[in-house]
Amino acid sequence: MWKKAILLSLREKKIFTVFALIYTILIFLSSLFIELGIGGQLGESALFFILIFFTTSLILSLLYAWILVSRRRRVWATFKCIGYTNKNIIILVSGIILFTTLMGFFIVIEVLFHYAAIVAYLNSAEINLDIKILIGLVPVIVTSGMFIFVQLIALIVVYRKVLKVRPIIALKRVGG
Repeated sequence: MWKKAILLSLREKKIFTVFALIYTILIFLSSLFIELGIGGQLGESALFFILIFFTTSLILSLLYAWILVSRRRRVWATFKCIGYTNKNIIILVSGIILFTTLMGFFIVIEVLFHYAAIVAYLNSAEINLDIKILIGLVPVIVTSGMFIFVQLIALIVVYRKVLKVRPIIALKRVGG
């Protein structure tokens, strides 16, 4: 089922790309402000920004889940016609949502690894630019865990919407 979910998410290239990039930016900014908050550089304002980013993530994950279920109602109805249960469809939707979030996480990790490699190279080449590592790995992992938790909240809301999809939708005539 998870493999089918990944294939379904890749089929919707535009929506997948947009939400993966949005999650990438949100995970990066949240991790950055957690790092700055732990370092004491921003103090209480870091917590304020972190709450804004997580609230934004919750709203966007609800929007993404709603878009997935609403735009593909005919697909879900067809799946129900051929024997998929509500549980199977929820697994597919959750796989799509979690895959998108994990792609955002992996993009952040990849960018941070490349950034760390560039910083290490510049420091080893004795070029004194006074560049430090931007974000540690722990804040990124904590942030990603929190984002996945937020996605699970969105799945609870989607579950009710999937229950309302009836197989008859797939059997209606197309175009009229």
